[in-house]
Amino acid sequence: MSEPTPEIVRDFYAYMTAKYRAQLVDKRLAFEANLAAKVLRQMGIVDADAFLDHFATTIGHRIYMPFTPGEPTAGWSLWSQLMVLAHECQHIVQYDSLGPLRFGWQYLGSTAGRTRLEAEAYRCQLELHFWRTGKLLSAHELAASLRSYAVTEADVRVAETFLAMSAESVKRGAIINPTSRAAIDWLNAHAPELRTAKA
Repeated sequence: MSEPTPEIVRDFYAYMTAKYRAQLVDKRLAFEANLAAKVLRQMGIVDADAFLDHFATTIGHRIYMPFTPGEPTAGWSLWSQLMVLAHECQHIVQYDSLGPLRFGWQYLGSTAGRTRLEAEAYRCQLELHFWRTGKLLSAHELAASLRSYAVTEADVRVAETFLAMSAESVKRGAIINPTSRAAIDWLNAHAPELRTAKA
């Protein structure tokens, strides 16, 4: 299977950030990201170091990345860098739809709200992975990763059900998230070699 090149990743980032009016920020160097890490740790949502090193984070239209796009690092292959940007841009779509107060309340004030917003964004991974491989990611494994967000086991089960239902529609050709559609349209036009030929 063909792998993305650093140039493809950088061009994809340029396109998606312009389309969603996103600003990329180096997460480890950003004062507000470090402040958010402390708040999230105090709220019991996520460990501060894990938050800074292993999670991309979107606040409004600012996307805080723990890596430099186009430079593969441990835990961040070039393909995963493409998928995570679609995920984070989906949070921008949610933010614009809900408004800052409702989005903030749902994300920070409710484990169910946080689960719903993250599960919807995880659907980007389902859609992009299926475009590339013709195979579905495990809804169980995607939902299990939400445990890192300090949600309840009931929330994880709800997310798994949502993602399993989403997987069925993805298998039938549906691309529901607007950021997945934008990403796939760009990839079809600029990097079709990344897609495995379907039998």
